[in-house]
Amino acid sequence: MKIDEGNLSIKMLLSPSTENNVYLLINGDEAAVIDAADAYDDIRNVLDEMGADLKYLLVTHAHKSHIQSVSMLKRDFGGTFCLHKLDLDLLKESDDNLEPDLPVKDNTTLELKDTVIKVLHTPGHTLGSLCFYVKKAKALFSGDTLLKGEFGKIWGPHSMGLMLRSLKRLNSVIPPKTTVYPGHGSLTTMSDEAWLDCLDNLS
Repeated sequence: MKIDEGNLSIKMLLSPSTENNVYLLINGDEAAVIDAADAYDDIRNVLDEMGADLKYLLVTHAHKSHIQSVSMLKRDFGGTFCLHKLDLDLLKESDDNLEPDLPVKDNTTLELKDTVIKVLHTPGHTLGSLCFYVKKAKALFSGDTLLKGEFGKIWGPHSMGLMLRSLKRLNSVIPPKTTVYPGHGSLTTMSDEAWLDCLDNLS
């Protein structure tokens, strides 16, 4: 699937073995991959087809199924590997040879030509979970934080509270007409996720 938003193209791929969603943002001759999973061949084909250089390897969180192709892509295409520092331990469990080039944090901004990608720290699914917001394209890449009709799996005793705060924040700062590109399943919009409004009644 390909979506054009002005100069920006968003390509959605499906990771063959894990059924993770993989996204490529392409603006002119620069590209960013979000959650490469095990889609190396498809990502390589898109980069070749579009004639784009890989500028960023963005990871919403460091579970192995989301990062399997990162090492190979970095080796063959370069690109700045971005991760939140609170997922470093998880990264070591998933791939002991990988190190982030840029430890990003909440409200970090990244530039893809004239497109700004804003990093939002949204802990819950993991401590270092991130979402990537592209205001220009009205797009939120939500990883396993926000899925269509639900949220990602909770792993630890405090993660429900963290997830609740992250979802409340997304609901308050991301405009309703924003398309949500989740780590799994179908696309949705913030306005279609009306259940998020009910979270304000929870402490």
